[in-house]
Amino acid sequence: MAYSKLSVPLLILLAASGCKSTPEVQPEPPKVVSLSPACMEYALENDNEELVGFRPVYFEVNSAKPYSSLDSNMSCIVTYLSRNPDKSVDIQGYTDDKGTIEYNKALAKKRADGLVEHLVLLGASPKQLQSSAHIIEDKGVKLTTSERSKIRRVNFAITDKSL
Repeated sequence: MAYSKLSVPLLILLAASGCKSTPEVQPEPPKVVSLSPACMEYALENDNEELVGFRPVYFEVNSAKPYSSLDSNMSCIVTYLSRNPDKSVDIQGYTDDKGTIEYNKALAKKRADGLVEHLVLLGASPKQLQSSAHIIEDKGVKLTTSERSKIRRVNFAITDKSL
């Protein structure tokens, strides 16, 4: 008798709760990239607030020497890569339109490769780094000194590791 008194409420409870034939699939939450507030100063985001790169480094005329210290920006890139092994950074060297195409391409590559070496020395995995050289050809457009100084740079573009 005690058994039947227990089974009736249990059956009612089971009937009321129902049972699902297929489990509900929850979408995977987007990966949150955590950067310190200091590193956010160097981060570049797209319109969707996704991290797409880091602030460029600018260079002196005809030189692979940066204008300013690299340590903070470079440390942030190393930290980002260590926390995101599925990502890599394309380090893109640029030159202005002065000089020959061959000279500028070699200088752009030297700038990018120099920063790859610097990142590796700081602890970045070489497997997460790729360098490329880009040049601006002289097409007869008069650029100001200020415009040229903004072209002499290295960009840091975040990509998937499958480069």
